[in-house]
Amino acid sequence: MFNGTNSDARSKEVYAAWMKKHAGTDRISGSRSADTRAALVEYFKEQGTIMIATEAGAEGINLQFCSMVINYDLPWNPQRVEQRIGRCHRYGQKHDVVVVNFLNKENEADRRVYELLALKFQLFDGVFGASDEVLGAVESGVDFERRIAEIYQTCRHPDQIQSAFQQLQDDLAGEISDAILNARKALLENFDEDVQERLRLRDQAAKASLGRLERLLMRFTQAALPPCRV
Repeated sequence: MFNGTNSDARSKEVYAAWMKKHAGTDRISGSRSADTRAALVEYFKEQGTIMIATEAGAEGINLQFCSMVINYDLPWNPQRVEQRIGRCHRYGQKHDVVVVNFLNKENEADRRVYELLALKFQLFDGVFGASDEVLGAVESGVDFERRIAEIYQTCRHPDQIQSAFQQLQDDLAGEISDAILNARKALLENFDEDVQERLRLRDQAAKASLGRLERLLMRFTQAALPPCRV
């Protein structure tokens, strides 16, 4: 478990063992909060299998030894999504990072948020560097997170939700399209044809591999969980 306080009994045990292990070394900063975070990350790397984290795990820690991120609840702010993925998808990562997003398809607002994040902001499937460019454009324009919060607070009927999200999408469309075009232009201008072809082939291989991983994950889920309606 990893959260803002890390004050549970198990975290204290991990912290005490870590302090004993690194006593007399420069690994210990003297800040209990920082050292507890370091202890939990090291435990996850060397002994743990799964780290369940709140938003506190999205910043300031290096998880490049991990190659799967599961977003149980997607944040409304696209920068926060990038931060979460960036804990694993960083320089030094040796494997393709798989991102799994849980989504309540029966919740119209949640579905539209994912649509914007995935299809419009190109966070999970876009040209190299596109998401950074798009997020920069959005950040300097509409306060996306505030607008999403307003939709959740004021819209109750599916038609209201659809209308509000369509208006938000229309407001951002120009900025997003320009940003994606500029990102693609930068890619074509800075890489020769051979590199472009290698990137294209790698993208195709990654998509094929992801399809296989998705099927395996579904089979595992169906085997591990009680029978339920999908």
